[in-house]
Amino acid sequence: MSRRASYPPPRTLTRPEIAEIVQHFQNAAQRALAAGFQVIEIHAAHGYLLHEFLSPLSNHRDNEYGGTLANRLRFLVEVVDATRQVWPEALPLFVRLSASNWTEGGLNIAESVQIARELKKHQVDLIDTSSGGNVATANIPLSRCRP
Repeated sequence: MSRRASYPPPRTLTRPEIAEIVQHFQNAAQRALAAGFQVIEIHAAHGYLLHEFLSPLSNHRDNEYGGTLANRLRFLVEVVDATRQVWPEALPLFVRLSASNWTEGGLNIAESVQIARELKKHQVDLIDTSSGGNVATANIPLSRCRP
């Protein structure tokens, strides 16, 4: 049996569980501030939980957290808003996004631009852009960097 086959199957988070996770993000921001950090980056990329909600490839919910981009973005916005409640406006708040799933029907650059615009309204100072991470078989075009 492969290691992946031993993972438990995912299950749908309940609304109370989502609220608890949002609270955990806020608590982490408070701890970071108390520890002297001067920037926070919320990781919503590479197939991690917040990215799973953003991508239509992994988000199959039929409630206010699924379907439309606005709904898929809701969890991240709740995390950002909860973080900003305790993170001083004078200190930067970053969000890391996978701008594309590189897979048909997945999160794409046009949607990521919309996400960035919405996050700006919620006092996100910088979008740290990456890509991929949600589909193991994605065909990501590579090229050499030129000086």
